Amino acid sequence: MRFVFVLCVLVIAVAVVPLQAKEASAEHGVVVLQYHHIGDDTPRVTSVTAAELEAHFEYLKEHDYRVVSLAQADEIVQSGEVPDKLVAITFDDGWRNIYANGVELFKRYRYPFTIFVNPKLMAETPRLYMTWAQLQELEQYGASIANHSNSHEHMTWRRENESEAEWLARQEHDILAAQEALEQGMGSKQPRHFAYPYGEYNPALANLLEEHEFLAFGQHSGAWGKYSLRTQVPRFPASAQYANLKTLATKIASLALPVDKVTPENMVLSKASDSLTVSFEVKHTDDYRPTQMNCFYQGEQLQPQWHNVTARLTLTDIPIGRSRVNCTVPSLSQSGRFYWYSVPLVRPNEQGRWPD
Repeated sequence: MRFVFVLCVLVIAVAVVPLQAKEASAEHGVVVLQYHHIGDDTPRVTSVTAAELEAHFEYLKEHDYRVVSLAQADEIVQSGEVPDKLVAITFDDGWRNIYANGVELFKRYRYPFTIFVNPKLMAETPRLYMTWAQLQELEQYGASIANHSNSHEHMTWRRENESEAEWLARQEHDILAAQEALEQGMGSKQPRHFAYPYGEYNPALANLLEEHEFLAFGQHSGAWGKYSLRTQVPRFPASAQYANLKTLATKIASLALPVDKVTPENMVLSKASDSLTVSFEVKHTDDYRPTQMNCFYQGEQLQPQWHNVTARLTLTDIPIGRSRVNCTVPSLSQSGRFYWYSVPLVRPNEQGRWPD
């Protein structure tokens, strides 16, 4: 993906009050890690080796992190009182190598974790994906099995001559059919947890999942805090270059920036949108200084400027495909730790499509 020049003016809503370190209190959240393949013979961009995964698990153990299931994490976040050092572990797609190369680690550590599966793909290409029997076995070692849609398609894409109502009805059928299939395959009721294929969603999809009482996860970075929307929960990728504990450790220790009122509401832009204004508000906290925030987009480090009470980030030359803005700001009370917030974006081409 090519680097672009980005013009950035960022202003975040905060009350002007004296900052006193002794009064600062960190906004803790749950850090959700996202994996795909476990192996050294699969695409590196979505792979972690068994040795790397073991190093991650050992790091969590040695540094006293509490690994929780998504259901436990949801309950804690909804309570409004989130303790420090909580982590959840997820795997997308249900690849067979998760079982082949990970089962011994799961047995040894007994961490809770979630595997998001595509039931139709499991049936059509069984050599690539775990069987229901293997998934049932992994339940004994901490796994929960959840919904990743039936076929891992770009869910926001409409078919030719398909109306919005027809598109939404098709997505509703896909989501509910996948849930029914995975519950039949597992032989029991499963939690209504959903991971968007490719991390792509729009307001209509998010509302649909909310109506059917799903908790839904994207692929944008940040800690899951009390201000995170339940149908747009962030996750940190932990494969490929992101598997390096020198940088992953910083993400595992990240704090939940209390963001509200984000625009654009739709991460899927119009095909004509080669420039964009992103705006959001941050709830007041004494634990960071706005002037210390840095944002990153397309390989460029951006130094925000502050003005009035509106957060505004102006991007130009937005590329076709997926991209995201990452903003971090250091905690005043937790030395070496950062608040982290990400805005996912995707710009379609002339055909309304983009690469996987």
